[in-house]
Amino acid sequence: MLLHSLHLLQPLDVGCFSPLKRAYSAKISALARRSITYIAKIDFLPAFKKAYTKTFIAETIKGAFRGARLVLHDLDAVILKLDVRLCTPNQQPKQPTA
Repeated sequence: MLLHSLHLLQPLDVGCFSPLKRAYSAKISALARRSITYIAKIDFLPAFKKAYTKTFIAETIKGAFRGARLVLHDLDAVILKLDVRLCTPNQQPKQPTA
């Protein structure tokens, strides 16, 4: 991992992995309520897949980055943050004064 890059990974941690953990916990809790105390691969994989497909969707990921003010491939958002002053050049060059 690059030095000082952890803040770039936080949007996914907060916006995606935290909801994934909650959704997966809910699925496992439902199994526990049915007196299943050992989670085998056959139980883990379907529960994880349901939780994953529920939480890792494009809008959730994009929202996590927007919430952290990191914009993915949105040129307009980047340009809006720049302090750029556009000016058009004069149509006719100035005549030198004598």
